[in-house]
Amino acid sequence: MNVQRGLRRAVGFVTHNWPLKLAAIGLATFLYAGLVASQDASTVQGPITVTDQNRPAGTIITNQLRDVDSIRYLAPAGSQRPRAGDFRATVDLTNVKPDGQPVNVPVRVTALDPDITIIGVTPRTIQVVLESSAEKVVPVRVERGPAPQGIDVGETKYDPEVVTIRGAASAVASVVAAEVAVALDPQGFDVNREIEARPVDANGDTVTGIDVEPATVHVVIPLFTNKESRTLPVSPGIAGTPAPGVRIASVTVTPLTVPVEGDAEQLTSIVSIDTAPVSVAGATASVRQTVALAPPDGISTTGPGTVTVSVAIEPVTETRTLAAGLRLDGQDPTLDYTLSVDSVLLTLFGSTADLDLLGSSSLVVGLNVAGLDPGDHEVTVVPNIPSGVEVVTISPATVTVTVAEPAPSSQAPATATPPPASAAPSDGAASPTP
Repeated sequence: MNVQRGLRRAVGFVTHNWPLKLAAIGLATFLYAGLVASQDASTVQGPITVTDQNRPAGTIITNQLRDVDSIRYLAPAGSQRPRAGDFRATVDLTNVKPDGQPVNVPVRVTALDPDITIIGVTPRTIQVVLESSAEKVVPVRVERGPAPQGIDVGETKYDPEVVTIRGAASAVASVVAAEVAVALDPQGFDVNREIEARPVDANGDTVTGIDVEPATVHVVIPLFTNKESRTLPVSPGIAGTPAPGVRIASVTVTPLTVPVEGDAEQLTSIVSIDTAPVSVAGATASVRQTVALAPPDGISTTGPGTVTVSVAIEPVTETRTLAAGLRLDGQDPTLDYTLSVDSVLLTLFGSTADLDLLGSSSLVVGLNVAGLDPGDHEVTVVPNIPSGVEVVTISPATVTVTVAEPAPSSQAPATATPPPASAAPSDGAASPTP
């Protein structure tokens, strides 16, 4: 009963006002036809590269992402047809687990032109394999080919001796070395070039999907047709200039000589083996560095490839004469002191910096006059000079100091002024009557 009642209601809903509903369907169909008529539906062919977005940190995609083959789109009628480069295809990896398992992820395509509507993408999904990434340092291993007949092979040298590899954790774990394969020239030309390093596992097989840094290794292998050995002195290379006020006092190298080998004809023209430059630019103290030897092309060292270079740095010194004023130390305030000279000349030896500092201000030396009695005394000049500066001569070495008691103060007696004399009476004047 309930089912029949529900069925009648459904039929009634559909048939109720059916002319109006039919008209609405017709209007929608008309509008859609108008929209399609106003735009051109077309297809652009790939390949269109797919890029990833929102990839979790510390992860890596271990498979090659498939390209988009084609895109169906609607564009305004009469507009210029887009090209493959006018679209961007991406996959969102936010919810993809880095467990190394393949996952189908929807492809999202957007057009650079906002008036273009995407209506279809082929393929709609692509497979992504996401895994945790890792890195480690592995040794470099040089594998050289057989030596040509009649050719002697010298010592193999390469730089760097280790490299850093990065990639999926499972792949990185299987790598044991970075192998460099070197083929020797049958004509006997030396090997001196950059060679690509490939990550290999314990079986020597190449491990794919691994980035190597640096990607190449510089390999040097000398080849000799008439090999000869000699011991040559080491010539250290110095680069730069020490700081102002100091200079290079000496350069020593350990060891003094090194064994080398090369073609006999080339060895006859070589008198020493250079080193990599030791920088002393701006140095204020002695420098000690271990540096590599730098033999010319075709010559190789048979012992250790490094030496220790020691550069002794010392202050620049000179002799300079400066005038110094005199100061009396230990004076008795009740006595007077007179000096035979007002100043002395000091000839000093020391670093240029110290002498410049002394000469930049007035120089004063003291004379000790404590306890001197009145009279003439020869007092030795004993200057107090900063450490590091040596007094060579003092001129004069002694100064005559005259000590005297101050003269007693005296006051002249006052002189009485005589009274004025009485005026003499004039001749013929009458004397007063008693």
